[in-house]
Amino acid sequence: MTSGFDIAVLGSGPAGLSLAASLVVRGARVVVVAPEPEARWRPNYCLWRDELPNHWLPWIERAWPSASVATALGKRSLSRTYTKLDGAALQSGLFDRLRRHGAEVRSGAATVLHHDHDCTRIEIAAQASIHARVVVDASGARSPFVKRVRQRQPALQVAWGRLVDAPGHSFDPEEAVLMDFRPAAGAGEPPTFLYALPLDDRRVFVEETSLAGRPGVAMALVRARLHDRMRDLGLAEQPVLAEEHCVIPMGLALPTGHQRVVPFGAAASMVHPASGYLVSHIVRKTEPVAEALVRHLEAPDRQDAINAAMGALWPREQRMAWELYAFGLESLIRMSTTEVTRFFDAFFRLPTAGWGGFLAGTLRPAELGSVMTRIFRSLPLGLRWRLLQSGLSGGVTPLARSMLPAGFA
Repeated sequence: MTSGFDIAVLGSGPAGLSLAASLVVRGARVVVVAPEPEARWRPNYCLWRDELPNHWLPWIERAWPSASVATALGKRSLSRTYTKLDGAALQSGLFDRLRRHGAEVRSGAATVLHHDHDCTRIEIAAQASIHARVVVDASGARSPFVKRVRQRQPALQVAWGRLVDAPGHSFDPEEAVLMDFRPAAGAGEPPTFLYALPLDDRRVFVEETSLAGRPGVAMALVRARLHDRMRDLGLAEQPVLAEEHCVIPMGLALPTGHQRVVPFGAAASMVHPASGYLVSHIVRKTEPVAEALVRHLEAPDRQDAINAAMGALWPREQRMAWELYAFGLESLIRMSTTEVTRFFDAFFRLPTAGWGGFLAGTLRPAELGSVMTRIFRSLPLGLRWRLLQSGLSGGVTPLARSMLPAGFA
């Protein structure tokens, strides 16, 4: 083998660093390559407490015993612990693990990959190239190196948030606000919702978020909605400690089963097509993918390691389920505010295993179909017909393909 490293990981976000750390503790020679490897992570990373493995528990910044969902039809409390990770501590902890086990970190953007029989030569902007037996691409949804089963324009979820210093704010410190679809005064179409995390008795993070759209909702509209929301909540005049805004691509087509690289994170279409969540999927897949890669690293054909990792990342049944989620996404992006209200009121009336498994992306295709059917049957007849038309027009062909071997080609 002529490669300088066993594995090169492109990208230094949560996906890239978590997988790199799992690889290096298994004895792999790892290099992380990114334009600014140690640039501070700005987004809030949140997930349910029961989705976290034990070794991630020290990185919890705040936990809420429950989370609420509200629509014009009422408010309900979900008895399930919701957590916010300490992004700085998580990033620092993963880098510490990498360096403790001898991993290297290189600054620069990978520009070209040259695949030979036994290794890949990675050209890096303004630097000497490096060689690795296997390349993991965790550089994000816009990666040019990942092959996909089809071209599909993703839907975009847009959000703008502010961390506010507001002593005596009105939020319950023991409950996160997962979704509040009750509109701010004067708001109309398209529907957006409030997401709020009361960090303590004076700091609260408030964010206005759109449902996924194609094209996405204008950032200026979401920002204006947040301003109106803060005015209604009495927060408009309070000091802003930090600001966050993001555009999340959802429903990106799945990677093909046969790659010359191993995609991971958003590059691997791991963003949940319906909720936009990613970290829980990263947490769930990091260990199986790392184990598959390391187990097959010494195989005569390095493609064996890549294929094993792809099998652990996207087994056939999960690919089918993901296409079913994408089918549902086509219905969600066409909903009006009234329809959204009815849909989510019905959705969170499901047992926790139903809505929880749906949001986590852990339901098997049959279970997912059962949940979607149950929601569908609880909706008014007119909304049922509209959802069916929307889903069929945008999602039936990819869904059908996922049931056939060609969907994995």
